[in-house]
Amino acid sequence: MTTIPLFPFLRAPAIAAMLACGQARAQAPDAPTAPAPVQVQLPQVEVAASRGDERRQSGTFRQTLVAADLARYGDASVLDVLRRQSGIVVNGVPGRKGGELSMRGLGSGYVRILLNGEAAPSGFSLDNLAPDVVERIEILAVPTVETGTQAIAGTINIILKRSSGKGQRQLRAGLSHDNERTTPQVSGTWSDQQDALAWLVTGALRRLSGDETFLTRTEGRDEEGPLLRRMAQFNQDRGWNWNLAPRISRKFGADDSLALQSYLSGIDYDSAGHGHTDFLRGPPTPYASETYTSHGSALTMRNNLSWLATLGERSKLEAKVGATYGRTEAASGVDFADVHKRQDTARDNHSHGATASAKLRSVYKDKHAVVAGVEFQRDRDEVNRADAIDGRSQLDQAGTGFQVDSRRTALYAQDEWDIAARVALYLGLRWERVMLRSANNLGQQADFGKAMLSPVLQTVWRLPGSKSDQLRLGLARTWRVPSGELLIAGRSLSLVNTVTRPDTGGNPNLRPERALGLDLALEHYLSQDGMVSLGLFSRRIDDVTLTRTVSEDGRWVARPVNSGQAQARGITLDTKFKLPQLLAGVPALDLRASLARTWSSIDAVPGPDNRIGSQAPLSINIGGDYSFTSAPATAGATFAYARNGAVRLSRYETAAESDKRVVEGYLLWKLTSKAQLRLSATNLLHEDDVKRSGYAGESLSQTKTVTAPTCTVLRAMLELKL
Repeated sequence: MTTIPLFPFLRAPAIAAMLACGQARAQAPDAPTAPAPVQVQLPQVEVAASRGDERRQSGTFRQTLVAADLARYGDASVLDVLRRQSGIVVNGVPGRKGGELSMRGLGSGYVRILLNGEAAPSGFSLDNLAPDVVERIEILAVPTVETGTQAIAGTINIILKRSSGKGQRQLRAGLSHDNERTTPQVSGTWSDQQDALAWLVTGALRRLSGDETFLTRTEGRDEEGPLLRRMAQFNQDRGWNWNLAPRISRKFGADDSLALQSYLSGIDYDSAGHGHTDFLRGPPTPYASETYTSHGSALTMRNNLSWLATLGERSKLEAKVGATYGRTEAASGVDFADVHKRQDTARDNHSHGATASAKLRSVYKDKHAVVAGVEFQRDRDEVNRADAIDGRSQLDQAGTGFQVDSRRTALYAQDEWDIAARVALYLGLRWERVMLRSANNLGQQADFGKAMLSPVLQTVWRLPGSKSDQLRLGLARTWRVPSGELLIAGRSLSLVNTVTRPDTGGNPNLRPERALGLDLALEHYLSQDGMVSLGLFSRRIDDVTLTRTVSEDGRWVARPVNSGQAQARGITLDTKFKLPQLLAGVPALDLRASLARTWSSIDAVPGPDNRIGSQAPLSINIGGDYSFTSAPATAGATFAYARNGAVRLSRYETAAESDKRVVEGYLLWKLTSKAQLRLSATNLLHEDDVKRSGYAGESLSQTKTVTAPTCTVLRAMLELKL
C-alpha cells in the first residue's frame, strides 16, 4: 500500500476553515454598509477586448489559448490541444500517449513548462492533464524574467481554472473509440460565490486503453558478418487517469485577497505483451522470445497559498508559499522462453518540494509598471530501483538507488513602459542560482552549482502612418540546467547490449547549456480579430548537450556530454482571418494557418543533417471553422504536416523519423441553451509511425527501424450546464 505524507496537505482544510470563518465575520450584523453600489455593477461591466487586441497591446511575445481553443476538438489531454498551435510541434501520434513537444524547432528539454506561473512539479506530464481543468494556456516565444529564463525555446504557462464569480454547474461526459476499443471520459466543474468568498472544484477522469503493435527490423554487419533480424511485438495497456483542481479564495476589501489553489493528478495502469525475434541472417542471440506484464502508478499533489495585498495607491504585493509531493511506482516481469529465465525490474520515485516567493508591482504612470521579486525552491528526489534475473541483481556495480537535493534561488526586476504613443518597452534582469547534489548508494556523488545572470529585452514599435502594423523585437539570455539523474556516473544496464540498445549512464561533469536568442516579428492586424505575423528567430547555444554511444569495458554505453556550440534559426508565418474579408459573397469561414521553417547545426557533429535531433525542419498547420446559419451547429477541420527526415547525431550515429500528416475535424451541435453535443475525429489518415536509428563505424554498422501502425480516434461528448 502506498503511504502518502500529508503534512503539506492537512493544512488545506485548516486554511479553508479560516477563510470560511473570515466569511462568517464578514456577514456579522455590525457590517451593514459592506455592499457598495459599484460592487453590484461590476459584473455587468465587461471589457470587450478580444484576444487579437490583447496580443496587439502586449509588450511581450505572448499567445493565449482560452476555453474555446481548449474544448474545440474534445481532446483528452493538453498535449493534443498544443499539437495545433502555431510554432509548436509534437512528434507523437494524436490519441496515443506520449510525444515530445518542441518550440522554435527545439525539443521539450528546451521548453519551460509552468503550472500557474511556477515550474511544473516532478513527474508532471502534459499527456496526463485534462483540458477541462485548465482555464487558459499562455505561450511565450521569448521568456520574461518573471516566468523564468530556463526557457531556451520558450515557455508554456498553464493556468488552472478559477472561479468566475458566478455559480457554475457543468458536466461533460463522452466516449472515445479507436482500434475496436471504446473508453469513457467525464469531467465536471462546480463553483459558487457568497459575497467575498468564492470556491471552485473541477475534475476529470478518463479510461486508458491502448493496443499497440511494433515491428523492429535490425540489419547491417558486425565482426561475425552480415545480420538481419526482425522482431514483432504487441503491447496492451489498460488504466485510469484523473485530475482534480479545487480552489478557494476570499477577498478582503476591494483588492486584497487570500487564495488556496490545489492540484492533484494520478494515473494507474497495467500492461501486458509479448515479442519474438526471427534471425533471418547472422547468428542468433539469447532473449529472443519474451512475454511480460507490468504495472505502474503515479501521484502528484501541489498546494499553493497566495496572498495579494494593496500597498498604497500604486503598489501591490503578492506572496506565495507552496508544497509539492509526487510518487511514481513501476514494476515489470519478463519471461524469456528460449533461455528459461525471468527478469524482474522495479522503480520507486519519491519527490518532495517547497517553494516561497514574493513579488512587488508598482505603477508609476498609467502605462509604466515596475515589478521586482524573489523566489526560493527546494526539492528532494529519491529513486530506488531493482533489476534481477532469476533473483540475481544486475545492479551491484551500477547502483540501486540515488537521491537528488536541489536548491534554487532567484532575484528579478522588470520594467514595462509605454515610453511613447507608438513604442512599448520591456526590460528585465534575472539572477538565478541552482545547486544540485546527487549521490547513489555506491557512494558516487556529484555536486553541481551554477548561477546565471539573464537580461531580457522586448519592444514593440507601432509603425508611423499605420494603425495596423507593428514590429516586435526580443533579446534574451537563457539557459538549461541538467537534471540530477544525468549527473550520476553509474549506469543502467541493457539486457541485450548492442550499439542500438546500449547501457545508459550519467556524466557528473555536465555543464548547463547557455543560449542567446533573437526574435523579430512584423504583425499586421485586420478587422474582426484577424492578423498576419511574419517572424524570424535565432538561438546560439553554448555547451550543447548530446548523447554519445561509446564502447566501455566491452559494453556499449550512451552518456550525455557537452559538445560545443549549436545554432538554431527559422522563419514563422502565422495568420487568422474571416474569409469574407478577402472575398465577397463567400461563406463566413474562420481560417487560421501557420508555417515554421527551421534550420539548425551543431559544430561538433559533421554534416550533412547535423541538426538538433528533435527539430522538425518544416511544420504547417491549416484549420477552419464555420458556424451554420440554418442550424445551431459549428464545424471545423485541421490539417497538420511536419517534415522530419534524417539527422546526424554524431560522427557514427544517425536517426530518422517519418513525416507526420494529421487530418481531424469536429462538429458541435447545440441541442438546447444548456446542452450541446460535440463529435470529433482525429488522425483520419492513420499513417504508420516509423522511427529509425543507425550506427556506422569502421567494423560495425547497424540500422534499427521501428514501425508502429496507428488508428483513427473518434469521440462523442455531451456537454451540460446544470
